[in-house]
Amino acid sequence: MTKNYPSFIIDAFTTKSFAGNPAAVCLIPQILKDEEYLKIAAEFNLSETAFPIPIGASDFKHSSQFSLRWFTPKTEVPLCGHATLATSHALFNEIGNVNNEIKFDTLSGVLIAKRDESGNVEMNFPEYDLTSIKFNETANPLHGILSEFEAPSFLLNIIKCVVPAEMSIESVVYSSQSKKLIVVVDPETTKFELESVKIDVPKMLELHDGSFVRGFAITLHPSNPVAQGFIDSSNEPYDYVCRYFAPWVGIDEDPATGSAQCVMGPFWSIMLAKHELYAFQAFPSRGAQFRVRLRDDRVVLNGPSVTILRGEIALHHT
Repeated sequence: MTKNYPSFIIDAFTTKSFAGNPAAVCLIPQILKDEEYLKIAAEFNLSETAFPIPIGASDFKHSSQFSLRWFTPKTEVPLCGHATLATSHALFNEIGNVNNEIKFDTLSGVLIAKRDESGNVEMNFPEYDLTSIKFNETANPLHGILSEFEAPSFLLNIIKCVVPAEMSIESVVYSSQSKKLIVVVDPETTKFELESVKIDVPKMLELHDGSFVRGFAITLHPSNPVAQGFIDSSNEPYDYVCRYFAPWVGIDEDPATGSAQCVMGPFWSIMLAKHELYAFQAFPSRGAQFRVRLRDDRVVLNGPSVTILRGEIALHHT
């Protein structure tokens, strides 16, 4: 027997179609086997497909609590910000969920999504740990600001697969909880230079199996945002900008990564002494904006979304 379930493709962290980061959201009210989730995610072939399920007797329109899982075409991931934003957008703005606040039970604990007065979604995420990495014989500029440890032998070669030789590296930060590596580069890097970075995926996968690093961000605080091209359409400058790569989980580059802001947001909050930050993820030809707020060891992300596809997924049940 075949049943049809509402499904959407939603561009998250953007106000315009075909920008931000696309995620699929499938509203299937019963639990499937993991291999079925993986097949669906592979069929959509986006960086993530989200599967919320109402908890309790309620439905997608009335429930205020959902379980939520995220799958790439290859594996399940413990946290995905843009697919959570897309899921919240689908529930609030497509299904018309009656609640102002929704709680998601996930592998990363309970995540809370609220709708704001403009129709955007505000999400509350865990703040990840930060440690600086020291490379032998090189002074660590973050010494005394963050705890530090000696770089594993393979790390510098992985960094060279991403950061071009002509781009200077300021510092390197690691989050052990999320296995994310943050490489801070020259604050005078332009938007053109950042978008021109090309990574060597085969070499990254050859050098490392993903046991220490699962995701890799390059980031900077622009010293002159206007001249460097790091302002939005209303000429507001960004506090920090980034790109994010995760070939170890099957995503060569992610266009908008909420979970990465849970590392970069706290880092730039320390460095800039600000609790509210405006961030830009510079995926070439797309781009995504984040409003990041630090509050009580949590990271609050606010962002708009746009639905680009409404349909149904047909599943055969035996």
